Amino acid sequence: MQSLFARAAYKIVRGTTCYLRKPAESSLLRILTDFVARVAPKGLKPYDVFVFPVIDWDYRFQRPQHLSLEFARRGHRVFYFSTRFAGDFCLREPMVRTVQANVFVIELPGGGGALDIYQDLPNDYEITCLEFGVRAVKEKFGIGATISIVDYPFWAPVVRRLNNNIVLYDCMDDYSSFRNAGPPVRQMESEMVEIADLVVCSSVRLQERLRQRFGRDSVLIRNGVEPKDFSNPPARLAIEPNGRTVGYYGAITDCTDVELIAYAARCLPENRFILVGANDGADLSCLERLPNVSLTDEVPYARLPEYLHAFDVCLLPYRVCEHTVAADPVKLWEYLGAGKPVVAVRLPEIERLKDLITMAEGPDEFVQGIRSSLNETDPQLKARRKAFAAGNSWSRRCDEMQQAIAPFFPKVSVVVLTHNQWKFTKATLDSLERFTGYPNLEVVIVDNGSTDGSPQLLMLWGASRPSYAKIILNQSNLGFPAGNNIGLKAATGEYVVILNNDVYVTEGWAGTLLAHFRANPKLGLLGPVTNRTGNESVVYIGDYSDMRQMATLASRYTRKHAGQQTAMRSLHFFCVMIPRRVWTEVGELDEAFGVGLFEDDDYSVRVRSAGYEVACAEDVFVHHHHSASIGSLPAEAYKEIFARNRRYYESKWGAWVPPVFRKEVQERLNPTGDQASR
Repeated sequence: MQSLFARAAYKIVRGTTCYLRKPAESSLLRILTDFVARVAPKGLKPYDVFVFPVIDWDYRFQRPQHLSLEFARRGHRVFYFSTRFAGDFCLREPMVRTVQANVFVIELPGGGGALDIYQDLPNDYEITCLEFGVRAVKEKFGIGATISIVDYPFWAPVVRRLNNNIVLYDCMDDYSSFRNAGPPVRQMESEMVEIADLVVCSSVRLQERLRQRFGRDSVLIRNGVEPKDFSNPPARLAIEPNGRTVGYYGAITDCTDVELIAYAARCLPENRFILVGANDGADLSCLERLPNVSLTDEVPYARLPEYLHAFDVCLLPYRVCEHTVAADPVKLWEYLGAGKPVVAVRLPEIERLKDLITMAEGPDEFVQGIRSSLNETDPQLKARRKAFAAGNSWSRRCDEMQQAIAPFFPKVSVVVLTHNQWKFTKATLDSLERFTGYPNLEVVIVDNGSTDGSPQLLMLWGASRPSYAKIILNQSNLGFPAGNNIGLKAATGEYVVILNNDVYVTEGWAGTLLAHFRANPKLGLLGPVTNRTGNESVVYIGDYSDMRQMATLASRYTRKHAGQQTAMRSLHFFCVMIPRRVWTEVGELDEAFGVGLFEDDDYSVRVRSAGYEVACAEDVFVHHHHSASIGSLPAEAYKEIFARNRRYYESKWGAWVPPVFRKEVQERLNPTGDQASR
């Protein structure tokens, strides 16, 4: 029986509507609709995450990798770009390796040179190569909307070129204080801060720094810990439990106060001091001479608990400098995750932890702190440390980051009005699903009394998309304004889109339109550029014979006009986006315009009269087949409607001003110059 229904549903979806023409068979339609909903559900994909890091995936396991894993566990695909680059621009397939479920490490083409993200400013050719690689990844993996987490300013000119993309600058260190800080920090951080939709800092000091230098506010999201990795001792320890051990792990740099450690080791000769980590330019001669000090090279993240749980006391022995006063040390969270006593040099960012750790000023206080901590016997204090760390897990940090990101993905409702013309409708819906790539979408389809089988096909389409599709069937053709008003009332999005059923959208169109509203709060009505309509929205992108060619040419045009918009007197409603708040203030489409024509001119005037701007986005192209419904009317009927609605429009607003086409397309498109060309 199921296979019978499957074959019937398949025939219907393929366009064979014979099962639906007899009213007596409506019950079969309901059965098929229910079947399609159960066996072929389609849902929206969550946004994908691009990570443009400060360190490679295989380097020290820190904030970038931990957050990547957390996003992946929530169902987001994470694409972590390597800081090492592949060959030249001719690379066609991105070099990809899977390191965890949903986490992919990508090696991008870097232009053939040995780019150093810490020292080099990429030139135009290198930026183009990197951008090409990212676009190749998007195509290979079918990526839609993205959030780009950028850890280092080197990447700013690359992420600037991406569309349908939210840019998050995750400032986790005062990079300008690094010993290897080069031009990417000194010359590009201002660009990074400027293009970021959202700035996140891991410490209060970093927030103050960005505010003072760039006037930019940010969200505080500190570092964290993976509790399950550190809360319980591993099966085996890396150090024999032979006496009491004072330990430190992490990079040993010029910010590590090795003289302070040496002083403590000399004052406490009966205790072992073990330092685990790579030496990054520090002079360790004062430690190497001490018999109770052991130096161990860096170990993988997975082995850190073997050392940490062998420590009786953990150290945070930093010099007070620009780098350390801005840091929120990851190791401190891991120390606390194991419940260990911690003795730290007093730093502003950890002052809040004074009830959980011991802070010292000067060598003698540091030594006394170690002595006291070695004698700690309070099991409740250990439990408090572990509980505090568990409440500040990387999972919690990812929650905080997602909460900060959420406003950048407001719900968008696309209202598609249909009347017959199923061929056009299907192409429109196919393009919506293929190229919108937006994770918070609602599609509301209103059928205006179609008689070509569209209602039945739409019901089946909606049944397989119950999470984001609404189907409304009118018994008769109520006209363009009334039909869209019904859909807009049913829509629940913070932004609404009126979309004709004779269009073909392009990659990332909805997310890119939204970016204009974020950039300009006074924008009230926005449309794309297009190939055919009756006003200045028309642009020439080149000749094309199919939608694949169109997409290529459209991408070429829109990339050259990223972020640009053109002020418009009025927009034609084959595709327009409106904030819900503007729609609520301005009101519905005027249904006195009947089947349509001039209702969009009327609405544009109303939006401008309310104090909002009307524009078309130069970086969004939507193909318009042009007047598939109203344009199919007999010429005399069309002229009559045009004349009647023009008179009504002019009774409200005075003489109608015909649109003026762009100079560069007038001759090529040969427009008539009047509204009848709509």
